Formats: sequence, C-alpha cells, structure tokens
Amino acid sequence: MTHMALRSVAASSRSLLLATAFVLAVSAFSTRPAQAAEIQSNVGLHLSFREILFFSAPTGQWIPVRLDPGEQVLQRGADGNVAAVVTSLRAIGFSGLLGATDEVRLTDEDALDTLRVEGNIATLLTKRRALGFSAFTAKWVGVDRAFPGRR
Repeated sequence: MTHMALRSVAASSRSLLLATAFVLAVSAFSTRPAQAAEIQSNVGLHLSFREILFFSAPTGQWIPVRLDPGEQVLQRGADGNVAAVVTSLRAIGFSGLLGATDEVRLTDEDALDTLRVEGNIATLLTKRRALGFSAFTAKWVGVDRAFPGRR
C-alpha cells in the first residue's frame, strides 16, 4: 500500500469514529425517553344504551356484552391489551389478546373506589375488595381488603 492510501484509510477511520461518537452523544442526551416497554393498543371499546362492544385487534372479532335493564355504566377504560367496564351490577374485563371477557358480580358492599386500566392489566378497588384482570388469562382475581382484627 502506498503512503497516500494509508493516509486515506486513517482519515476515513477517524471520520467514522467521530461520527459514531457524535451519534452516541446525541442519543445519550436525547430528551425523548426510551419507549421499548410501550404496548400498542389492541382493543376497542364502545358503549351503547343496551350493550358494550369490545373489539380485539389480534383476533379481529367484536365481542358484545348485553346490559341488563336499569344497569348503568359507572366507569370504563381501555389501554394496551385490556378494556374494563364497571357497571352498577358488575365489573367486565376484556382481553384483546384472547378476545375473551370475564365478569364479577358486585354487591352493595362493593362501593366503587377506583378503576385503572394500563397495558395488560385492569385493577378495581371497591370498599370491600381489590380485583385484578389480566390480558394473559382473561380472568378477574380478587382479594378481600378487610384486615384481620379490624371491623
């Protein structure tokens, strides 16, 4: 290799090294947070006077749930792979992954506290119970909020 060719290779290597360092520095100080954990929305939720309609993107299916006469929607939410609706009679969870629903009857003792729907889960707190719904199982699981010895 000639002296000129070696000089050209060295200059190219330096340019590549500087460009790489610049890209790393810019990405390290970027103001946009990393979004690797984001879950895209795979569910649709629509309410009408007599029914709740859930849509699953993975299965391409609409799943209707009929509302009973006098049943009122109190809260609702949809995010990621889960949608949930709380009515005056029940909590209904929907898994977009499985295209399936599950419901839990609510009693007068289950005064609604909060409903949160995030990614793959929905959580519902009542005065009596804590309920969780999973997109992976399409099931509600609950635990009594009463503490031992407390009345």
